Amino acid sequence: MRIPAAIFVFLLLASSVFFVQQYFSGRQVLVTSDPAYAVSSAQEHLNVLLVFGVLAAFFFALFIYTALTSRESAKHLAYFLSRDISASKEQFRKFYDLSPVPYVLIDPQGVIERPNKASLRFFGMTEEELRGKNLFSYLQLPDHPERLSLYKERLSRHIPVEQGEILVTKANGVTRWALLSIEDLSTPGDGKHQGLATVVDIHDQKELERIKTEFLSLASHQLRAPLANLKWYMDFLLTRRAESLSGDVLTYINKMYRRNEDMIDLVNTLLNLSRIEMGRVKVDTEHVDLTPLIRGVTEELESAAKDKEITVQTTMSDAFPFETDGKLVRIIIQNLLSNAIRYTPKGGHAEVTLTNNNGQGALIEVVDSGIGIPPEEQDRIFSKLYRASNAKAMEVNGNGIGLYMCKALAESLGGSIEFVSIAGKGTTFRLKLPG
Repeated sequence: MRIPAAIFVFLLLASSVFFVQQYFSGRQVLVTSDPAYAVSSAQEHLNVLLVFGVLAAFFFALFIYTALTSRESAKHLAYFLSRDISASKEQFRKFYDLSPVPYVLIDPQGVIERPNKASLRFFGMTEEELRGKNLFSYLQLPDHPERLSLYKERLSRHIPVEQGEILVTKANGVTRWALLSIEDLSTPGDGKHQGLATVVDIHDQKELERIKTEFLSLASHQLRAPLANLKWYMDFLLTRRAESLSGDVLTYINKMYRRNEDMIDLVNTLLNLSRIEMGRVKVDTEHVDLTPLIRGVTEELESAAKDKEITVQTTMSDAFPFETDGKLVRIIIQNLLSNAIRYTPKGGHAEVTLTNNNGQGALIEVVDSGIGIPPEEQDRIFSKLYRASNAKAMEVNGNGIGLYMCKALAESLGGSIEFVSIAGKGTTFRLKLPG
């Protein structure tokens, strides 16, 4: 139980007064009964009063000095703090307004509250024209409108948006590609919610990528015909004229045939890549039985597995009818299983399983006992032209396109691809196809 401070002070003063009164009452009795004691007592009282007077004057002066200096120090401290805060605010305001990066402050609905000068230049508008407008009214994604809705939802829920590619319509009606990022600037407790949107122009880079992709597509088409003809000539020699050729010639022709097959695979990969990047991947949904499709891929890669003494197993039902694009699914599985064989040491194993994904479509898993993917590199494994460091050390040949293409094709089918990997023990890729 706590006693209030006022009551405690009152009791302390009352008890002090009581004891002082009792003390002086006792002394009064002695003074009246003994005159000599009265004189010495008076002198003693004067000495005590002098000491208390000096002490009281000292503490009073100390109290006044402390009060005055503390108040002055507080004033100076408050002045310097307010000046530093004002200077920091001014510096931040200048940095925001003069930054070469287009910034706009928006509310949870996307209404623009304060654009900086770079954003005004990017949109081609004045501050009066842009302020109060909804940022999303200038954004579009014709091929993926659901992403724009997702960005709006994330903003309203104070979830950051990180570098989403989007088309921005400027004041003159011209559209340009940009990277959109939104950070939440809300401060807990103040009730005000704001977002900081960054719109970085990447139109020139996208245009350069488009030109490179078109060139890649054209070059691949031009290479396809002569490679096919070369394959036909070598196949003719190996099957129809083998008995008339020496052993050394047959050996060289076989090597040429294998290298030509590698080139054909590379050209087909580049063609698929160019179609993906140009948005020309056509999904032809049809009735497909996934069981023989997967079995055909394993048979196609059987010789490569035998060369490395790798056992390839399949676990699936006798039939798995499904509605999807069989050609695209085949490309994905072929890439995943080919990687499993390529990056598994001699004597290892790989497995392909096909199951029902809890009534939500098909789940295809490609499991291997290979070298795995280092943890620090796993977030980049689906990036274009990226290869893990241990993969490059084990296999020099490779282009870093396969997994990038698998992810893009899986998303084109409305599905997804993910993986679990332990470096030195193996990797499991899971392809989920919607039913």
